[in-house]
Amino acid sequence: MDRKVFLALLAYTAAIGFVYALYRILQPFLPALGWAAVIAIATHPLYDALRRHLRLSETWVSAIMTLLVFLVLVVPGVLIGLTLAQEIVHAQEYINRWSEAERQAAIDQVLQNPWVAPLVAKVNELVTTYHIDVKEAAVQGGRRLLTVLFGSITGAAKQVALFVFQLVLVLIALFFLYRDGRKLTQGFWSALPIPEERKRVIHDTVENVVSAVVIGILVTASVQGLLAGLAYGLVGLGSPVLLGTLTAIAALVPVIGTMLVWVPAAAYLLLTGQVVEGLILAGWCALVVGSADNFLRPLLISGRTGLPFSLMTLGALGGLAAFGFFGLVVGPLVLAVFILVFEMYRKDMIAFDAGLQAPEPGPPSRPPSAPTGSTGDGKKG
Repeated sequence: MDRKVFLALLAYTAAIGFVYALYRILQPFLPALGWAAVIAIATHPLYDALRRHLRLSETWVSAIMTLLVFLVLVVPGVLIGLTLAQEIVHAQEYINRWSEAERQAAIDQVLQNPWVAPLVAKVNELVTTYHIDVKEAAVQGGRRLLTVLFGSITGAAKQVALFVFQLVLVLIALFFLYRDGRKLTQGFWSALPIPEERKRVIHDTVENVVSAVVIGILVTASVQGLLAGLAYGLVGLGSPVLLGTLTAIAALVPVIGTMLVWVPAAAYLLLTGQVVEGLILAGWCALVVGSADNFLRPLLISGRTGLPFSLMTLGALGGLAAFGFFGLVVGPLVLAVFILVFEMYRKDMIAFDAGLQAPEPGPPSRPPSAPTGSTGDGKKG
């Protein structure tokens, strides 16, 4: 093997090894770094405005901006989290205080519902041959559900310390992205072998998509959680703050998000005999809460990105399946950049084909007024 080829292969192998080692080192922190990058891109216009008006150094403006993000996003989130934790503790204590007789009475109330009782009787009639007691199966299923629920609550409590650690990492990374982000992005774009105009277009697309998706998701989910929480409180459901927060979290899932919470809540009211309250809750959430999603999300996301909302929804669903909640931003972003790059490629191919397929010049209808060069038709001087 040629010595130069061997050294080149060795250098590339070493580079790949270093990149992989860097990935393994940063892997535990990638979620925090990713969210810090998303927040930095979404709030960059505000950072630029502060830098212009305050006339301070990059370090001071970055520190002020990080503090603002902490006060606007983190503090309310912590307060909601504390309230949510109290609601969970109260709900768990309330259920734990149930005696076996009270639990059995609650299950009996559901099974004796006018809508449920005939169904249970019919099923019991069908399975009598197999000696299966549907009522007992429902009781056992309810107990298993409570066990799984309590296990999930305990597991969630164990993640609090990890969440706080990740939150601190987000704030630290956010500060450095504000301060040094301009240099980092300039270095990244300068390494790409594409024209400057296209770099600018891709850069603007990334900023627009990230900002639109973040603002659209947060505003829509917050509004839906607030509207649903008001309804939960009005119909008399316990822990409306808990249910409203769960609805806001579920609203992050496109299309069916809020239904994951309000449909079981409305079904519970209907099955326990509170028919009017259940119908009011179902109607309010289906019409008002659902309309907020159908109106706000397309307005905030598609209106700014210029891409069809159906494609943005497809990207969000795919990103959610591939990367978790972070994919809600990554999915639409990757899809938007892919469409942009494909459109650039398509235009280049059209221009290339037009150049190749240009018709050969035929005999002129009249002599040209001035020859443009020696092409074999003109006279040589």
